[in-house]
Amino acid sequence: MHDPTEARVASLLQQGLESYGTGDIAQAFLHWREVLDLDPGNEEALDYMRDADRRTKPRGEPRVRSGASLLDEARRLLRAQDEQAALELLSSVPSSSGSAGGLECEAMAELMRARLFQRYRAELGELDQVPRLVEEAATDLRSRNLPPSAGFLLAMIDGRTPLRDLISVSGMDRFEALRSLHRMVEAGIVEWSS
Repeated sequence: MHDPTEARVASLLQQGLESYGTGDIAQAFLHWREVLDLDPGNEEALDYMRDADRRTKPRGEPRVRSGASLLDEARRLLRAQDEQAALELLSSVPSSSGSAGGLECEAMAELMRARLFQRYRAELGELDQVPRLVEEAATDLRSRNLPPSAGFLLAMIDGRTPLRDLISVSGMDRFEALRSLHRMVEAGIVEWSS
């Protein structure tokens, strides 16, 4: 059975991303606000709103590369099916205070986050699963170059707490938490309890 509210929420989330991608930030917020009316506390909508608000504030930092060259490189990475690298490239550049190329970079980064978020959710499975540290990996964790966020999340994995709760109590952005967990599963550091 397919829940019509769930389908409407998914549609509104996508419409918000598309509006944001075209530079219509106000319309994007209206779509995400409607998601929250249908599903109060929807973390994905809240995440998009927080991120869009943060990214639309000028930072006053100089741009290292032009928006056009970044977009070209990101598109090349997408053709090579390396969405994660494309997102990291686009996310590494400061906000451009509203220039057309900068908005296009930000919009493309948001679309990449949305795609990857869905991919991570699909590949990780149900959020009520309980992750645990792989015993063999525990002995060589110091040799791995884990970012602080992954290390923080890893420290909370106790083999009893479901993924949903870990994401909640971590205080991390949902996308970043899922990305960290996805990377740890891929690296063989974390697995699911039986």
